[in-house]
Amino acid sequence: MRVHLSSLTFDPLGAVAIDCTATTTLGDMRRRVNRVATLDGGAAFNDFGYSEADRTIRLRWTPKSPEHEAQIARLLRLYARLHLATSQGVWIVAPEAYIPGAQQSQLTLLSVEKLTED
Repeated sequence: MRVHLSSLTFDPLGAVAIDCTATTTLGDMRRRVNRVATLDGGAAFNDFGYSEADRTIRLRWTPKSPEHEAQIARLLRLYARLHLATSQGVWIVAPEAYIPGAQQSQLTLLSVEKLTED
């Protein structure tokens, strides 16, 4: 899967394409629900709905070149929010962690908002 990361503001060096491996995950879809046991042996459920902000996106890829990895690291250093475009939609994400590696690199992104509808 190919994804694209870019800055929210104009930056000639602020965009990068990443060819992700099959271990990439775009995060679980979860509802904000919990269960509380009641004294009568039953349960009460609190359901506060679904939010895209609960997704944690983990991109994994085989490094192409030191320059490509430097471009990704630059985005993480300079920007608190980025655009992420995938085959499943476009998000505003907050970069949390970048782990460069010789065999596989990883970028963890926290979803702020999904900009496209399914």
